[in-house]
Amino acid sequence: MSQTPNQNPNTDQQEEAQLYRDTNISMKSGRLVKDAELVSDGKFVRIRLANNKQYAVGDEIKDITNYFTILVSQNLKDAFETARDLKKGEWTYIKGEDSSKSFDTAEGYKQTAITTYAYKVTRRAEKAEQVQGSAPTAQPV
Repeated sequence: MSQTPNQNPNTDQQEEAQLYRDTNISMKSGRLVKDAELVSDGKFVRIRLANNKQYAVGDEIKDITNYFTILVSQNLKDAFETARDLKKGEWTYIKGEDSSKSFDTAEGYKQTAITTYAYKVTRRAEKAEQVQGSAPTAQPV
C-alpha cells in the first residue's frame, strides 16, 4: 500500500481497527411466537422471534423455521418501549449483537444457546393501521 506524504501508518491502522470494530451486528425479522415479556425485574424485554427459510431440493421446495431469543435492555428507551408492547403474531425487525453461552443439559449433553441483544426494534404496521391515515375513497353509485 502506497502512502501519501502526509499519511501516517498509525492512522491507517486506527482506521482499519475502526472498520472492524462492529463486526458482531445481527439483523433479524419475523413474527413473535408469544407476547413480549419483562424479565430480570423489568430490566429486559424478552421476545421470541420466528422466521421461515425456503430452499430447493431438486424440484421440491422445503421450509425450515428458525427461532431466536431477543433481549432488549431498559437502558435503550426507544427499543425497550417498542419491544415491551409487541404481541404474538406481530412482525418485527431487530438489529443487535449476538452472544452465545454453552451449558450441559440434564442428560449430560453440551448445548449452545445464542441470544441477540437488540438495540433497534421496529414494528411493522399492519395494513389496517396503514389505511387509517389515508383519505377516504369515493363509493360507486
